Amino acid sequence: MRRLSLAPIVFAMLAACAAHAAAAPGAAAGTEPASEARLPAPVMPAGLVSIPIAERLQSLAAREDAPRVWEEENAVGVHPEEVIRRADAALKTLLTRTEPLAGASPAAPEAAALAADAAARVTASLIENPVDDPLDDALLAPHPAPLDYVLLEAKTCFSQGRLKDLEELLPLLDGHPLRSYAELWRITLGLKAAPDDPAEHYAFERFIELHRGEYVAERAATDYLEIAEDRLNAEAFRKIYDRLEWNQTEPAVAAWKAYYDLEEAVAKNRGRAEALAAAKRLYRDASPVSKTPFRKLGDAVARADRSWLWTRVVLLVQKGAGAETKRALAALPRPELPAPIAELHLILDRPQTWLRRQKRLAALPPRLAVFAALRLARSAPADAARVALAAVDPQAGAFWRTLVWSQIGFTATTRLDPRANDWFARAGDALPLDSPAVSNPGQIAAWRARAALRAGNWYALGRFIDAMPADAARGETWIYWKARSLEARGLKDLAHREYALIADNITFYGKLADDALGRPYAFSRPPAAMPAGDEVARWGRNPSVQRAEAFYRMNLFYEGHREWNWAMRGISPEDAVALAAYARRERLIHRMINTSMKSGTALVVIEQRFPRPHAALIERAAAAQQLPAAWIYGLIRQESRFIPAVSSAVGARGLMQVMPGTAAWMARHLGIENFAQAHLTGLEMNLVLGTAYLRMLEEDMGGSRVLATAAYNAGPNRARIWRDTLKDAMEAAVFIETIPYHETREYVKNVLANTHTYAMLEKTPAERFTTLAGRVLPNLEKTADLP
Repeated sequence: MRRLSLAPIVFAMLAACAAHAAAAPGAAAGTEPASEARLPAPVMPAGLVSIPIAERLQSLAAREDAPRVWEEENAVGVHPEEVIRRADAALKTLLTRTEPLAGASPAAPEAAALAADAAARVTASLIENPVDDPLDDALLAPHPAPLDYVLLEAKTCFSQGRLKDLEELLPLLDGHPLRSYAELWRITLGLKAAPDDPAEHYAFERFIELHRGEYVAERAATDYLEIAEDRLNAEAFRKIYDRLEWNQTEPAVAAWKAYYDLEEAVAKNRGRAEALAAAKRLYRDASPVSKTPFRKLGDAVARADRSWLWTRVVLLVQKGAGAETKRALAALPRPELPAPIAELHLILDRPQTWLRRQKRLAALPPRLAVFAALRLARSAPADAARVALAAVDPQAGAFWRTLVWSQIGFTATTRLDPRANDWFARAGDALPLDSPAVSNPGQIAAWRARAALRAGNWYALGRFIDAMPADAARGETWIYWKARSLEARGLKDLAHREYALIADNITFYGKLADDALGRPYAFSRPPAAMPAGDEVARWGRNPSVQRAEAFYRMNLFYEGHREWNWAMRGISPEDAVALAAYARRERLIHRMINTSMKSGTALVVIEQRFPRPHAALIERAAAAQQLPAAWIYGLIRQESRFIPAVSSAVGARGLMQVMPGTAAWMARHLGIENFAQAHLTGLEMNLVLGTAYLRMLEEDMGGSRVLATAAYNAGPNRARIWRDTLKDAMEAAVFIETIPYHETREYVKNVLANTHTYAMLEKTPAERFTTLAGRVLPNLEKTADLP
């Protein structure tokens, strides 16, 4: 079959782009933009909609002379009075219907009716009186350059493995700031197609040398080490490894480094103990262990230390790596196995079936009991506790007893099981956190402390924090709770000394520490003179910043962030403020926030860290739902960093990162016809749906912002499950710190801290942060079935 050439298509595309640019207002030949305000018209990427709501939903205008575009099948909209009427009708149905509607609750509460009605009214209001905000363009992507479309096509060729098409596009990208990336994609596909061809390996080495000092070389070196893998020898690996500035700690790269170090130490019989200990630590902390470098590393450790074979099995059971555990068991001599291989496989695959078959747990051999208890601890901690009481405690050594009970307590605490604290107590204090046989030692230590915190055992909490690895114990979280444990024991002076270490930070625990000390909250600490002129403009000449901006105008945020961060290597606090000012000038709000945070705690420009774009629009949408605008800002700052076109890994989209299913559910109940997911990245639509949903969650969670914020991130069902574990009211800080999901735990902390800071920026009397967080009450009411 004859392959069509891409060149004519690409040239036609470029001609169309040039014609579009020439037709743009103010694009007359020889003209220059008069000022910074004359920016190119912002556009969104293909498939996304960001047209002003007055134009996009003009059919809602309540005027007889309005164009009746709502009669078209592909139009989005209804008459504003119809929006309200439909919302009322739909919600009356929800409140009286005995059979559930598709995707809706059989009996949604009155709160849902209020929220949806408010959303309907604000939708109509926004269309009748669209907000004209001078920062509109700050939340939209700039117009891509003509050659950007060629680069995007080249990226598509790379992702689809179309090497020939990619090679055909390369000459068209001469002069584009990101041409080196297209070249990297070409040599990557070439090496994958011919991994044993010396010419392809040389091409990578030459590329890395040619682009030394650029992030693309760092990326190329990292990719090369992972693609070439075991085709490299120690000398070739180290030659590339030594050129890395950032990525020497990438898991796969670090595993190969430990492997070569161990092989060399064994061969030369020099530094063997140190290399072996480092390899064991890295394997202990590795995830996933099934990848080639970790398998090779594990095998190398086993060759160097045969006594480690059973330790490897124990580690893999704790990690839940069933296939790798079976592989490790196969390497053990049969006399060293605690049971027939078939029985060990049954424990791994169907632990409950194995447990039901046991007539007398006390008769289990100690190593088999440890193996089974560790496997059960991952899925059924209560059953693991039965095995531990019957067979581990009477027969196994102190270390193994402590390990088993620690893993049982760890799983139970992450499930908010009230027995977790007692199970951790059975573990005692004999677990060495630096042991190569303990998987996730830092997690175990943290969750042991959380179990004591949730149980209100302040003395034990302080002891557990002291036993943590030093870097964890000196983090904000455990400094605060160490102070609380000291205060609860009457050691007020020592507690205040701990609080003072984190007070004045614009963070969740920093604000709580301020409250504990009775201090005013930290706010803005700008430099004596804000950067201006060339201090700011010089960042526009930085090649990495230029490449980042090229990525951003194509909505390639991940790639852009890497280049931007590369430019910030070793940046001083003063330069961070200047680069953040440049980001503000270029309307890169997300980079302004992140860059400003690099200036640390002693130099804080609050307007850079907590911007308020689209203030009129956001405040109107928040007011319609009777929500504080500061909460909406705090949530958006955490969700999207004010990038309207961003999508999460799970598909959430837009400023408020609304899930498509939730958006469709909301749109149905607001009477918005012909709603499509493309509309979800429109500013107004996203705000209307997101704020209405947040209001529903707040009402559903009994007015608790803590629970509503957790539900917005993890879903209402999970938030209800966590709340249902409460028998009495709980201090919000304790509840939040014991949320089982790391992402949700940090999300709630950040959103609440953001909300409080935004309230201070609004110059309204901000309540004390401890009061804002409040307490979380048990669930006493029937809740709605929200999506």
